Amino acid sequence: MVKTHIRQKLIYSAIAGMIIIPGSASEVSAAVPSEEQPFIQAAGIESVLEKCYETEVKENINLYLVPTEEGEYLNMAFSDTEDFTYIRSAPDENSDWVGKLYQESAAQVLEYLDGWTKIRSGSAEGYVPADALITGSEAEKYAEEYENHTVTVTADVLNVRQGQGTEREILTQVRLNEQYEVTGEPSQGWYPVKVGETDGWVWGEYVEEQTSYSYGETKEEEEARIAEESAAQETAAAETSVTADPSRASAVSGADYSADGSGSTGAAEYAFGTAVSAGQAVIDYACQFIGNPYVWGGTSLTDGADCSGFVQSVYAHFGISLPRTTYDMVNSGYAVSYEDALPGDLILYDGHVGLYMGDGTIVNAMNEADGIGICSATYTDIIAVRRVI
Repeated sequence: MVKTHIRQKLIYSAIAGMIIIPGSASEVSAAVPSEEQPFIQAAGIESVLEKCYETEVKENINLYLVPTEEGEYLNMAFSDTEDFTYIRSAPDENSDWVGKLYQESAAQVLEYLDGWTKIRSGSAEGYVPADALITGSEAEKYAEEYENHTVTVTADVLNVRQGQGTEREILTQVRLNEQYEVTGEPSQGWYPVKVGETDGWVWGEYVEEQTSYSYGETKEEEEARIAEESAAQETAAAETSVTADPSRASAVSGADYSADGSGSTGAAEYAFGTAVSAGQAVIDYACQFIGNPYVWGGTSLTDGADCSGFVQSVYAHFGISLPRTTYDMVNSGYAVSYEDALPGDLILYDGHVGLYMGDGTIVNAMNEADGIGICSATYTDIIAVRRVI
């Protein structure tokens, strides 16, 4: 990537309403004011130049004349570094570092010094070597390369498909307000996204696209992020260990636990975690069929099912046999209160049943008009909540 620092050698000789002649000033008629606000304020270019030199900003006129498309700030710059550059407290290699400017990050130029540039990137503010930045017209040229494109999910549950079209295989589901990276150009209303390690496509009607930049971080922000990542890794390792050997749950939970299920707090916590995990797997599977038809008496998750047929067929996938009708399902498993309901629990009404998703919603075969979809768990009076896993 080529960097340039352009020295502005031309000073405008014409100022609106006045012509500058050495030793004199002659007034001329000012142009009719435009309704459009000029980019450089009415004080004129001379005041801009004066301000530049007063703050020791050198070779800086182009920065004032090149805003970003979004108008994020006037002095746009981008990092030009392999990994990261230290943001220092003073323009000196021996000064303390206060943050890091990472590869492909954006920054605001605050001041130019000899060999150093004062910047602000995110919450981090300080000095970086001048050759670690792309500035001026070059920054405008490369701005699009530094843009991050993401989408935010606007539907309760959205299928991520193998290709463009509702007939393509469902790879996974994403949920309301989750945000994902856009990996390429949209095509025919579909967006290519990356969900974890999965690359797929989502329908554009149910996502909102955003454009943003990456920024640096302060030393404190980096320390907090590393601590959070370490804690998450330790938790994941502990959960993996317990799953492989349940008898080790006591060491994880700090409570007495035995492999045969005896024990108090540790056993209860382990059972709760297992129920949540298993129930969420049921919901993840059930949500693949959202949008499929409702058929009275049907049990097909693809060609059509009624409410109890839908629930029965979902659980059959996990090797759990349930009765065919809601009147018999009310006696399945064991009762729990609605306040204690977990994902996968059966929510039963007068003549209807759905699967609890959490957050006060159920996935269910609703009616012929709406098919299989999501609605409030309290849309009508609840008769019973049953846990079958």
